[in-house]
Amino acid sequence: MFFMKKNLIFLMMMSGVMSFSQNCNYGVVSDGIAIGENISTGGTYEYTSASDFDVEFGKILTVNNVKFNALKGTADLSYVNVYFYADNAGRPGNLIKSFESIFPTSQTFKYTFEGNSAYEINVDLPSTFDLPKGKYYLSVQGKPGDSTPASWEINKQDTTKLGRFGFSKFGSEDWFGGFSYYDHVFNISGSCNDTGEQAPDYGSPISQGNLSNDYEAGGSMPWRSQADDIIVPENTKFTFTSFKISTLQLGNIRNATINIRSSVDDAPGEILHSFQNIGPRTENYFGYWPVPGYPLDVVAVDLEFDFDQPAELLPGKYFVEVIAVPVQFTDYLTWEATSQPGTGSYCYTSDDEGETWEINDGYNFVFEARGFSKSILVVNDVDKNNFSFYPNPVKDELTIVSKNEPSRISIYNVAGQLVKDSEIKNNKVNISDLNTGNYIGKVTLKNGQIQTIKVIKK
Repeated sequence: MFFMKKNLIFLMMMSGVMSFSQNCNYGVVSDGIAIGENISTGGTYEYTSASDFDVEFGKILTVNNVKFNALKGTADLSYVNVYFYADNAGRPGNLIKSFESIFPTSQTFKYTFEGNSAYEINVDLPSTFDLPKGKYYLSVQGKPGDSTPASWEINKQDTTKLGRFGFSKFGSEDWFGGFSYYDHVFNISGSCNDTGEQAPDYGSPISQGNLSNDYEAGGSMPWRSQADDIIVPENTKFTFTSFKISTLQLGNIRNATINIRSSVDDAPGEILHSFQNIGPRTENYFGYWPVPGYPLDVVAVDLEFDFDQPAELLPGKYFVEVIAVPVQFTDYLTWEATSQPGTGSYCYTSDDEGETWEINDGYNFVFEARGFSKSILVVNDVDKNNFSFYPNPVKDELTIVSKNEPSRISIYNVAGQLVKDSEIKNNKVNISDLNTGNYIGKVTLKNGQIQTIKVIKK
């Protein structure tokens, strides 16, 4: 019988029936200064706030408990409401789960600062629910037990945020915020189960970009196109996964469209990849800075955007364009620029959705392009005795010569998209229909071998 049980357990493990979980926590700790944002419910007016958190790749979070710090009177909260929302282009979207009129499991005094008392409100949820990979928003409300309003404690000291800054709304109005430069104090706990998903092997982590020079300049962002270039080295494929920019602001970005463009004559060209209306995954606050000629100090904030689907880029130059949609009440929003030497050429601005571009001579935007690098075989002349091609650069007709007769060529642009697939007749192929630029050609020989070449179309 013992061996039968042992074999059964082994079979369950092999078939994937068994899974392992661990305790997970997401949240922001208190900074001890007892400042809060009104979340009172059950009275004449309804106040609501929300803070975001991210469930990472390869995990499913089963939520069973929520804790948050509240500033309130001496009487316990009569009840609390707890809501979970999906992300919608950088702010709370569809309601996923709601728990209303719950009496907290415990309400524990934490500290008093300048006459305000903070309490930890501990809520064991009546039922559990699952959240797969993604960004979500926690929203809470509290019914005061006396005449003192209930407030959700905020953290104004932490410069490394869990995600976005806090959001608020009044009554049934739409969500606003993302510009308050603070986060709420909370803890979401439960169990994390491994989905078994394996991250693709994109190669070695790598990044490139331009460093800050103490916020010496900036390019205005709202409703304009700003772009700067990145370079993928020869014999390398760059899998582009995230993009971080440095900003100066009184307000913030609700979301942004990020386009990866080709380079034409060292200026932004056609759009190769587009990531539309994506909110920042993280916002990091770095204090207030004076701006010459502007009456108020502005706030330095780094914004990092993740791409849902990585962009695979072959060797060459590209421009990353950012089109920002500001949150309400944004008075000032610029992408930081520096006069220090940077990657490639200078940055560009467009006021007509990328139809024409103006160079910002002498300046580069401050950014970091992150992803993975992998070596690829790209050759211009493979064994001259057996395989060659000419001319290169080529305008109209490309000649390909090999002892093993070339039969077909597939041509890809720098974004990895197939742009031409053609038979090779009499060792020649016409590529006059292709736009000017760099291409990768895969030549199939009669013996089945494939030779990879880099072709420059002029």
